[in-house]
Amino acid sequence: MSETGEPVVDKPGSQHLTHALWAAFWMYGGRACGMVWTLALVGQLGIADYGKYAMAYAVYSLIGSPIDNLFVVRSVRESEEHFLSDRATRYLLGVGFMAVGLALLEVNYVAAFGLFVSGGELTLKAWESRSLRDGHPHKAAQIDTGRQFASVVPACIYLFAVPHPTLQVATSILVAPYVLTALWVGPIALRHRPGIPGSPRLIAILVGETFAIMAGVQGDLLLLGWLTNSTTAGYYGICTTVTLAIVAVGQTFGMSYNQALRDGDGHVSAGPPLKGTVLLGVAAGVLVLITGLVMMVVPAVPEELAVAMTIMSLFCAMRTISTVFQAVLYNQHRDGVRLIANFSIVPIRLGLVALLVGAGAVGAAIAAVITDALLLAIYVRVLYRKPVA
Repeated sequence: MSETGEPVVDKPGSQHLTHALWAAFWMYGGRACGMVWTLALVGQLGIADYGKYAMAYAVYSLIGSPIDNLFVVRSVRESEEHFLSDRATRYLLGVGFMAVGLALLEVNYVAAFGLFVSGGELTLKAWESRSLRDGHPHKAAQIDTGRQFASVVPACIYLFAVPHPTLQVATSILVAPYVLTALWVGPIALRHRPGIPGSPRLIAILVGETFAIMAGVQGDLLLLGWLTNSTTAGYYGICTTVTLAIVAVGQTFGMSYNQALRDGDGHVSAGPPLKGTVLLGVAAGVLVLITGLVMMVVPAVPEELAVAMTIMSLFCAMRTISTVFQAVLYNQHRDGVRLIANFSIVPIRLGLVALLVGAGAVGAAIAAVITDALLLAIYVRVLYRKPVA
């Protein structure tokens, strides 16, 4: 705060965009690695097996991501003591989920993979949390990209070196580096006593918020696969993989303002500038649009996939802006607003997917665009509406 009591606002030429772009550089190195994995998996095992993998990954999104969100939000706004306690709890939960995933390996592939990745990501994010708390998303992105390369390279070698590779073995190799991560992070995280990360009400709100988000983003994929087949789910899975990889730059841009927003008591003027946020969203959408248009002129790409990707460019633009707005809402402690907003659009989105199931991946993409437009409208109204005189 300034001496006059006004929130401290960083100058437009501050280091935030630089940090976000540097984080994006590392992040997209990891995303590029992930796309290589996607192409290798589809090329060697087929779109149907990729569809099964995408559905298994969706399980992680519905379990691991909601739990991790609790720690993400608290890490950027709570005291140092609570942060260290939460980090230890985050790590122990991760190890627990990894153990359960291993126990289910011979029972159900989808559940086992989803739980193991949930645990692995919790341990990895416990390691990255210090950098994110201090407003340095580029450092966290470096860690994440290193893990991606350590996972994808040996998994791809297996796919191309073995005469008859299988999905289960390939993905087992893919997630193996999480074990090394857990061994490395343990001594760091467990220096401090674990504790309960907030009140039951706060836990329910923060976990519920991301569950609602993922129920829309990944629940629609599971519903689509159940109503159609793994091939259609695979098409839509490729669309969401590409789109969400690009959307991530919005999250890094917003999180680069964590310290400034804490110092400015969450005031919107202390956060990302609106013009820059909108331009970032437009640029993200254009990238997906170009991808879809290129797919349309490539004969080998199915028309359903190309059209769905083109439509998802609108989703990408809006979701990128929404993720920046979320960073401001986190620091304003407006947890209930985010929870209600995200939960309210889930039944609409899933209902639209069911209604448009005849259009397959294209219908799911249309549902994503409609519901994200509603979410963005809610966020804009909450953050920028003028008080009544």
